[in-house]
Amino acid sequence: MNRFLLFLALSFTAGTIAIAQEYNTESSEVTKADLSLNSFPQDSTANAFYIYEEGYSQFEDGGDYNLLTNYVAKIKILNKDGYDHSVIKIRLGKNEDRKEKIHDLKAYTYHLQNDQIYSRRLEPSKIYTEENEHADYVSFTFPDVKPSSVLVYSYQKESPFYFDLETWWFQEDIPKLHSEFTTKLPTNYNYNIRIIGNLPLDKNESELIEKCSFKSILDEPGYCVLSEYEMNDIPAFIEEEYMTSKYNYISRLDFELKEYARLDGYVQKFTKAWEDVDKEIKDDKSIGKQLKRTSQVDDVLPEAIKAKPNNLEKAREIYRFVRDNYQWNGDYALFRDMNLKDVIRDKAGNISGINILLHNLLKEEGFDVLAVLGSTRNNGFLTKLYPILSEFNYLMVQLKQDDKEYLLDATDKFLDFGIIPFKALNQHARLMDFENGSSWITLEPSTYSSISFIDQLTLNPDGTAQGKSDQVYTGYQAVDARKFLEKERHNGSNSAIAISADYTSTLSTAYENEDEPSKKFRATKELKNTSQKINDQIYLNPFSYKFIEDNPFKLAERNYPIDFGYKKVFNYRVEIEIPENYSIVEIPKQKIISLPENGGRIQFLAEQTADNRVKVQFRVALLKSLYIAGFYPYLKEFYNTIIDIQNQSLLVIRENS
Repeated sequence: MNRFLLFLALSFTAGTIAIAQEYNTESSEVTKADLSLNSFPQDSTANAFYIYEEGYSQFEDGGDYNLLTNYVAKIKILNKDGYDHSVIKIRLGKNEDRKEKIHDLKAYTYHLQNDQIYSRRLEPSKIYTEENEHADYVSFTFPDVKPSSVLVYSYQKESPFYFDLETWWFQEDIPKLHSEFTTKLPTNYNYNIRIIGNLPLDKNESELIEKCSFKSILDEPGYCVLSEYEMNDIPAFIEEEYMTSKYNYISRLDFELKEYARLDGYVQKFTKAWEDVDKEIKDDKSIGKQLKRTSQVDDVLPEAIKAKPNNLEKAREIYRFVRDNYQWNGDYALFRDMNLKDVIRDKAGNISGINILLHNLLKEEGFDVLAVLGSTRNNGFLTKLYPILSEFNYLMVQLKQDDKEYLLDATDKFLDFGIIPFKALNQHARLMDFENGSSWITLEPSTYSSISFIDQLTLNPDGTAQGKSDQVYTGYQAVDARKFLEKERHNGSNSAIAISADYTSTLSTAYENEDEPSKKFRATKELKNTSQKINDQIYLNPFSYKFIEDNPFKLAERNYPIDFGYKKVFNYRVEIEIPENYSIVEIPKQKIISLPENGGRIQFLAEQTADNRVKVQFRVALLKSLYIAGFYPYLKEFYNTIIDIQNQSLLVIRENS
């Protein structure tokens, strides 16, 4: 690094450290600097941020020996747009027998006036409790909040649910300068601890402490593990397009009780092995027992289908029969009472009901099928280190036929055989083989989903053009197009599937294969364009329609992957007939751009033919369904290039003198 760059790096680092030191990040005590400073250089878009946050969890010494978590936070409000963060809501979990409690809740708003610190306390009468079935919520709003205010609140939560220790959220939707969490846990309580997210911990230390456990838990005071976790300069987590659930990436600590050792030596295990879970699911009355009831579907299939030989075409017909005759009721719940007889009778059911019916019909006809348990994209990734049944909310079917494997889902009328819904493309799922043991499978479509436009244009001497656009959609792009069309018609709207340019008027549209997912979805458009004509020259953009209108990637940086779910290809071909007595003066330059590691490619070519026509070819290929965060700046520029080619490509045509 040269001296100038080194000087800049040191200056930037020193400036960042200085800001952190000016704010009091050592405790919840409010200083004059906390109040007088009113900027956050690390993120100029921030409207509020945490100066300091601390949590401490340990078991209660006496009483009910519940889990106690002390919490304190100090928040800086920078402007009026940050007022939302003066409204606090605290969740208290509960079940039929027990519930969490909150103690000693205090909240203060601090101001600086005439160089003196003033505070206003939240009145207890302004604290509200909302009761719900599975949780209560304690909420309040800080009083007298203004720009530059500092808000401090603290409380203790008492929880009888020691199975799930309090999750510590290092990252939220506003930045934090300092966040720390400490746990003090007896060694006979063994927790699985997961550090989730890509941000590194600044402190992760544990030590063994003697004589800290309570006599009511052990005959003599035993050992505890004191663990300290700390993170500084934490950016806000900002959701962006092409991501799965934010809970896959937002930085936090998750705790789950693995096992508990009793005084008599018995070890009670809470986290099970997959062998145990396989047996549990096999015996579950809504999953395993329903999968065995193939005899219930004896009379469901039409004889015309049953009579066919067991080949792939018969499997397709069985799939189409279930998809077209049984309706998903919108329910995802897997481990809720479900009876296959009710699905057959009502011709409707939840996710597992419809797909277990498909499984049993295929099984009864002699096909090799297994159930697949998964999680939807917005539900979060499945934990692969150990099984957590509550993470599963989806069931599909795997068919093996002719040495190939097909994933099937009959809950969506727009899906073709071998395609599962986009919402289920969540990287991994569990193949439930109760005879040989379950295993992980990867959920990544092998084929590309494409959009192809083929335009024929005739340019007129006045600069207008008319012609036809033949637009073809395949794979998930076809699913999206069909769903968009149905929604627009249902709403009485006439919005077009393809994005037309500002200078394009679509005169008419005809669709093909709207209700046939096994075929390509096609739209044929009659169009008219206007272009700019200055004196004797016409400036024509050859693209009547756009693949992308705006760049979905707008962040300065992104610390989580870009997950498209499937691989994409866009093709655009245009042939333009030039009017007589006109010549082509200029055509756009060729462009070929590639993403690193063969991740994608843009190819753009315009050429003049011997018969005075112009042919334009534009191809975009995203060759991966998932890109790691390091690809973000390249993908951002990749999309900018696509937009520039669409918007800035001009043909210059001049009238012959």
